[in-house]
Amino acid sequence: MLKANGINAASITFDSREVLNRFSAAYNIEFPMLSDVGSKVIRAFGILNTNVPEDHKMMYGMPWPGDYLLTPDGVVREKTFLRSYEYRPSASQVLLRHVKDFKGGNTLRIEADMLEASVTLSADRCFPGQELAVALKIGLKPGWHIYGSPLPDNYQVTDLTFDSDLIDEQSMEFPAPERKLLKALGETLSVYEGSVRAIGKLRVRWSPPMPVPFLEAIATTITPGLYQIGGTLRFQACSDTVCEAPQQIKFALPMTVEAGIPPAPRKPA
Repeated sequence: MLKANGINAASITFDSREVLNRFSAAYNIEFPMLSDVGSKVIRAFGILNTNVPEDHKMMYGMPWPGDYLLTPDGVVREKTFLRSYEYRPSASQVLLRHVKDFKGGNTLRIEADMLEASVTLSADRCFPGQELAVALKIGLKPGWHIYGSPLPDNYQVTDLTFDSDLIDEQSMEFPAPERKLLKALGETLSVYEGSVRAIGKLRVRWSPPMPVPFLEAIATTITPGLYQIGGTLRFQACSDTVCEAPQQIKFALPMTVEAGIPPAPRKPA
């Protein structure tokens, strides 16, 4: 998926070459896996996972889970690292954020009197603990605007939120709105006109890979299968002469939660 969109992947871990070679062969890994024994590069980049105690022989030296997106000349375009080993950024979120024509997973279209909108998840299937991207596109009819932030309390700021037991963290990043004097209201407010594109993140909560009592004390197991992720688009559309009441449009996006990847079969000694 990455390579087809012009992005070449590589990984770096604190494992030895021998371990990486066995892992790569067992799971048919096709991208380069770089060995950083002693975590020298990991430390130099400031991504050493400090949650792991130094006396933990198996895991000490690992990096935080995350990724860098580099340009061909080595400039870091984006850096995403999560502060918990149970969570992982998904490759699909890189594509939705940075590849113009990437279609993503499921897309839902919303129509209202003054605007049309679409909500797209970066993938239509995921594993527990993965972080996906979500894109919101809004097209306004000529003469109409909606509101951005900051905004007085008596107006509705444009927002997109999700409500699901599967989601434990979410955020949306809207572009900077235009500050515009609205003569009919006698106020200068933050507005969007024409088209708007916002990008956000949805983090699917972590789930134990199997029903184990001590793990289920931390989080309940997510049953693999198809789920409906509920969401709400909020906005208030106004023109130079009329201001509509705030609207809340509810919707649901299908998403499949996959079962964990089983361990590779052991080769006979």
